[in-house]
Amino acid sequence: MRFRMAALWRKSLELFSCFPIRYKLTVIIGAIVLLVMSVFSVIVLLNQQYAIKKRTTQMCQVLVQNLAVSLEEHMLFKRYDKVREVALRLLQKSSIDGFRQFAIWNRDDDLIVNHPENEVVPNIKKTIVSLNELKENARGDYYYASKIITRQVYGQTVRTDTLGTMYFLFSKDEIFAPMKDASKVAIGTAMFIILFSSIGIYLIARKMARQIQLLSNGARAVGSGNLNVQISVNTKDELGSLANEFNSMIQQLREKWHMQKFMSKLTVDMIKDTVRTRGKDIKASRRNVAVLFCDVRNFSAIAEMLEPEDIVKLINIYFDLQTRIIERHHGIVDKFMGDQIMAIFQGRGMADNVLRAAVEIQRQIRTLNQERSAAGLATLEIGIGINNGMAVMGHMGSANRMDYTVIGDVVNVAARLCAAAKAGQIITSLELAHKVNGSYPTSRLKSVSVKGRSQAIEVCEVDYDRDILL
Repeated sequence: MRFRMAALWRKSLELFSCFPIRYKLTVIIGAIVLLVMSVFSVIVLLNQQYAIKKRTTQMCQVLVQNLAVSLEEHMLFKRYDKVREVALRLLQKSSIDGFRQFAIWNRDDDLIVNHPENEVVPNIKKTIVSLNELKENARGDYYYASKIITRQVYGQTVRTDTLGTMYFLFSKDEIFAPMKDASKVAIGTAMFIILFSSIGIYLIARKMARQIQLLSNGARAVGSGNLNVQISVNTKDELGSLANEFNSMIQQLREKWHMQKFMSKLTVDMIKDTVRTRGKDIKASRRNVAVLFCDVRNFSAIAEMLEPEDIVKLINIYFDLQTRIIERHHGIVDKFMGDQIMAIFQGRGMADNVLRAAVEIQRQIRTLNQERSAAGLATLEIGIGINNGMAVMGHMGSANRMDYTVIGDVVNVAARLCAAAKAGQIITSLELAHKVNGSYPTSRLKSVSVKGRSQAIEVCEVDYDRDILL
């Protein structure tokens, strides 16, 4: 049985945990209010019961004292008819709530007064178990019994003598009738308070749950990549502060996301690695890379014919096209330099990737230029230079302004080849062309001299008009 109750309790808790938070708060706080009201009502009712019993006892004590004084002489001389007359007259003057029966026994325990006469008289020796206090009998009613005492003074001696016993019977229901009425009012008031407090609690909990739901939906939207989230702040409490902090966090994420647009993926990856290593600087290292430079030809002449805003819009169209192609072929745009792009390729297949990227860039730009020329729009043409080899990758710059990039002879040669390339031309080192196993047809060009090198570089032009050779 114990295990069954425990299992039922666990199942109830599991079911309760699935409830929406507004229902949980309503049930929990409503239960607390109910418990408090119940305890308070019990305490009040017990105090009322004690007060009523105490008041009835005090009234009985006063009445016994008055009766003892009035009946003392008649009891001494056994004038019992007079005792009955005087006792009933005093009882009529005294109003005691719930009074049902009154009886007097003489010192020999003979019944001399019974009012009303049709009431059954209790056995004074067996039924009356306590004197001078309010007691409950077997039928659930209250009675009060007291001795009638006389005091005789003989010189300096005081003699007490028992003249008889008085007995009062009260209806418990009538005594506590005011308390029952008060209980009904208290219960009604408690139910009213619990009902309206539950409604108020539910409305407050629903408002809190709505704010929490907004935060949950916002977090879910951010998790799916949507940073255009703004949580409405409806309160000034902790939930309102949390909503403000959430909005501030989203604002910072948006700022960081926009800042990443102005940094190369190499720099972003370096920052992530720095955070992951708890602020330790990433040391410069030698890497085998392929470098691609794309440069616009005759840009100055075109810029003279356009407004500055139109120039920015035009070059961004071509930059966007080139960037998407570079990233599709696993390259990284390291930086934009005026009208020029520098991209880096790493890992296995980087020679093929950089060459395929260069070919697709020239093909896509040719298609774009045909479309724009047909529409009467300005067009741009580019020259591309690519090379591969060892380079140093690391932090470059000052203490307050740094960049994470590659430097070395391979970068200088790629830049020189790009400068030598004409509009629509791809020039690569003969070494890189050999690495791709003749994937594209090439034609040897005149060797290119690079400043700082004693020997010229063997180069070739990539023919991207024909399909890839298998």
